[in-house]
Amino acid sequence: MAEIFISYARSTADQAQAAARGLREEGYEVWIDDALPAHREFSVVIEEKLQEVDAVLVVWSEDARRSRWVLAEADLAHEQGKLVQFSLDGTIPPFPFNRVHCEQGIGWSGDITAAPWRKIVASVEELSGGGDDTLAGIGPEFTRPTSREPLLAVMAFDNFSADAELDFFCDGISEEIQRTVASGSSLKVVARASSFQFRGSAKDTARVASALGATHLLDGSVRRAQNRVRISAELVECTTRSAIWADRFDGDLDDVFDLQERIAEKVAEALKVALVPTRKEEALDPASYEAYMRARGIMAEGDPLFDDAYRESIPLLERVVAAAPNFAAAWESLAECRAWTLRSGRYDKAYHIGRDGVIDAARTALRLDPKSGGAYVALAMLEPWGAYSQREALLRKALEVSPRDTAALTDMSTFCWSVGRFRDGLRYAERACELNPLMPSARLNVAQMRAYVGDIDICVAMHEQLHRQWPDNPGILISLVNTAGTLGYWDAFDRAVPDVGQLNEWQSRDMRAALAFAQAVRTKDPELIERRMTRYREYLDKTGHLPLNLVVSIGEFGLANEALDMAERASYDFVFNPDGARPSAYFPGTIMGPWSKVLQQPRFVDLCTRLGMSEYWQSTGKWPDCEEWVEYDFRAEVERSLAEAQREKIPAP
Repeated sequence: MAEIFISYARSTADQAQAAARGLREEGYEVWIDDALPAHREFSVVIEEKLQEVDAVLVVWSEDARRSRWVLAEADLAHEQGKLVQFSLDGTIPPFPFNRVHCEQGIGWSGDITAAPWRKIVASVEELSGGGDDTLAGIGPEFTRPTSREPLLAVMAFDNFSADAELDFFCDGISEEIQRTVASGSSLKVVARASSFQFRGSAKDTARVASALGATHLLDGSVRRAQNRVRISAELVECTTRSAIWADRFDGDLDDVFDLQERIAEKVAEALKVALVPTRKEEALDPASYEAYMRARGIMAEGDPLFDDAYRESIPLLERVVAAAPNFAAAWESLAECRAWTLRSGRYDKAYHIGRDGVIDAARTALRLDPKSGGAYVALAMLEPWGAYSQREALLRKALEVSPRDTAALTDMSTFCWSVGRFRDGLRYAERACELNPLMPSARLNVAQMRAYVGDIDICVAMHEQLHRQWPDNPGILISLVNTAGTLGYWDAFDRAVPDVGQLNEWQSRDMRAALAFAQAVRTKDPELIERRMTRYREYLDKTGHLPLNLVVSIGEFGLANEALDMAERASYDFVFNPDGARPSAYFPGTIMGPWSKVLQQPRFVDLCTRLGMSEYWQSTGKWPDCEEWVEYDFRAEVERSLAEAQREKIPAP
């Protein structure tokens, strides 16, 4: 019979004992330190048991992070590949244990039916010889990380030039080296948005390794004088903090791509991974190279959902491709920027003009370099929202050529979210977050998807943690207020509402509606509910549309059938139009969440058929997770609804 060792700090003894009871009920033998014999040295007994057991469950808390015994026990389990991690208070395990997934069980006190605990049991089963690989069948990009799998963080190289304005140039050099290594090898590389948050004295090896889970850091400096450039680089192994390679490279700006390629080759050689030769980019004149670096910097610092960074980058990139029409990377970035600008709702020209511009840039990028994953992402954004199979196919192509592209992973997560495949969406989100752990949108995506797989307590706790970490991020605040208000987490809601004043005009407009909805749900005041319903009916009468988030909102008022009645009157034809918007503003899968009242009505499936989702599910066999939490035969209703829709299309004889 498999035996499990439990490691914990004294302050969480009750939860550790609850975990022991839960594992025993699953049929495991459990060793916890209350079994220490009185006649033997406890350190010897503990080491023996750690060697003998099949899995080690470490119960993390702030006290556990400070316990030398917990750290030592976790270290041995980590080295032997049998570490299972459970956090009770949101604590992130210290380096190097943060490279292994830690299940968040915030507030868990012994409920063996809770979703986080069931995941712990599944991990224990897998390590002890039972259970299935939770990532099986998802694709080659979902490989379970091991303790010896390298993860490289390329830091923002220091600017040693006399001109402080050249910081963007140094960042660009670093990013291009990072992109070359990531695209040309099997090596996992932390995304720029995370690794570039550490600059100057903050680039302490231990600190960076702990925050990013990196095993190796590539750092360096750039010195530029007119057309001459010198790049110094050093590769550091994090555990020992020792340099395993260092060198200096001199050249002209005309040679800068060759210099970057040589550094990438040296890094790959030092880490014993193969670097596939990349396409030789067209040489850029100094002005064009600077414009490209500035554009990439603006894109990296912005968020296309909530600011105009991508729009601001377009003129710079257009200048680059005009001067260097065979520079694939600039065409790829231009396609992404044009696509996001077109889809932002703030595009000020005719839609067909913007669409043609995206297609031209994307096709040019792919003609010059078939591995331009961002071009496929841009093309996927042009597809109508309801073209589910086409969107998925383009995103899969993006991941085939760029399996570690965090933008493609995030877009695939959002796609899965939109068709109700929440578990798949969470896996893609977690993969993106592993490579971009300090990117707010990547972390937010994981937090949002937690609610849709049933981990609602964890979802809200993660939202609050993210808001504390990035208090000025509008996307996090909007999601926190909407999530807490919809799901009835009023303490979290009340803590967040005072910060709403920091939002800009268009963000505040959406938030005012969210606050009014939350007040009506919270108070159950018939007058407030009727006031909201009047606004929703007027909106439907005026526009002929009813966003899906409003359908869910009406259901939360206890009016699920009226919500579906109103949805029947609304047109959703726009989701099949090339210039049509998404049917829900921020939360694409909201109507299929576990809390959705309209979902529990069998006629809800007719709405899914009108949105094109029923046909997608039936034709692909990729059914939504919500079929597990409805009280009717979901697939049978889909068959019925599709058959009725087909009969309506056939004219009477």
